[in-house]
Amino acid sequence: MMSGYYLSWVLLIVLSLWVSLAAFFWALRHGQFSEQERARYLPLRNEVSPPPVAHPSKFTREVYALLGILGMGGLALLAVLITVFLKQGGG
Repeated sequence: MMSGYYLSWVLLIVLSLWVSLAAFFWALRHGQFSEQERARYLPLRNEVSPPPVAHPSKFTREVYALLGILGMGGLALLAVLITVFLKQGGG
């Protein structure tokens, strides 16, 4: 009855937590947080950086991994919604 309703939301929360932790540890491992001291002084610099050179887009492993993670999240959300709607229709 209501346990199925709560189970689907708990499942969504747990999956979201795992995905966010995986993204955090990926960023930590790839050095996304390595230059925090330099970032503090960036607004104080009087330099104008040139616009980045446009390179043709390449689908790297990171892009495929991100798309896979987004796809899994979408499938998990879809599974939760289907479960909720089936439980409501079944009475």
